[in-house]
Amino acid sequence: MASAAPGSNTLVLYTDGLIERRDEDIDAGLQRLIDILAAHSRLGPDHLADTLLSRLGASGGGDDDIALIVVRL
Repeated sequence: MASAAPGSNTLVLYTDGLIERRDEDIDAGLQRLIDILAAHSRLGPDHLADTLLSRLGASGGGDDDIALIVVRL
């Protein structure tokens, strides 16, 4: 498992299907994403992407299309 080197940055690009839920405000989903990113910031891009999909309930697909790109700079 790769981890973040000091001074590295992670770019996360995603579509709204990752965080948007019909029964809640989009800000709640965005906050969930931020919390997960903060808690798992040292994971490598592959593991971080898997963790985001799993923790956000999208690993098996969702009601909306989902695209996610995680890049370590």
